[in-house]
Amino acid sequence: MRHRRTFAGVLVSAVLLGPAAGVAAARPPADPDPPTLLLRVRLNEHVRLHGRPGGRVVALLGARTEFGSRTVLTVLARRGSWAQVSAAVLGGRRAWLRIDGHVARRATRWELRADVSARSLTVVNNGRVVHTYRVAVGAPRSPTPTGHFQVTDKLRGRKFGASYGCCIMALSTDQPHPPPGWTGMARMAVHGTNVERTVGSAVSAGCLHAHAAAMRWMMRHVPNGTPVLIAR
Repeated sequence: MRHRRTFAGVLVSAVLLGPAAGVAAARPPADPDPPTLLLRVRLNEHVRLHGRPGGRVVALLGARTEFGSRTVLTVLARRGSWAQVSAAVLGGRRAWLRIDGHVARRATRWELRADVSARSLTVVNNGRVVHTYRVAVGAPRSPTPTGHFQVTDKLRGRKFGASYGCCIMALSTDQPHPPPGWTGMARMAVHGTNVERTVGSAVSAGCLHAHAAAMRWMMRHVPNGTPVLIAR
């Protein structure tokens, strides 16, 4: 039986100190962190994901995701010509691929940092905080999973149902603890909601819910492949 695609975030319930005297010049600001390496699978190509560098193949990825976006992978670690990534096809588990002619190198200075306890989502660009948004998080029986992930797709919410609000930013992991009775896909996402008064509460099936204005801004500016850190 084919299940309707659903994400795991539908509601479960409805002084700097001045320089010391005599210092002739201030220390120059530290260089920002280097950009994050992204790997985009080339059109008409596919890549093999391995359990470890040179190990057995655990999955294949094509040039497009299951939602039709170009496949862009965030590099989380390197071992020579091998890159570790978070793979949605593996439910968020990490895997390794060889950096070769099947992928094109890209880079991003964008990052999303979610704090489940503070119920906040911070947008960072080039080491600078651009926005901090209030978000809803997972309910106690379906807590938001933590870890390093990435944005895989940017989608229109209405295509999947009113509960997703205007927009969806799919993430590269599943919800490992969906609510009892949950059916269908449990893909994690940052998305809108049609009950905006719940933003800031712990009411979701795991996803992060943001106000429509926040979602629309992120949809315009935050690219696929952006690394996402969710911490508690």
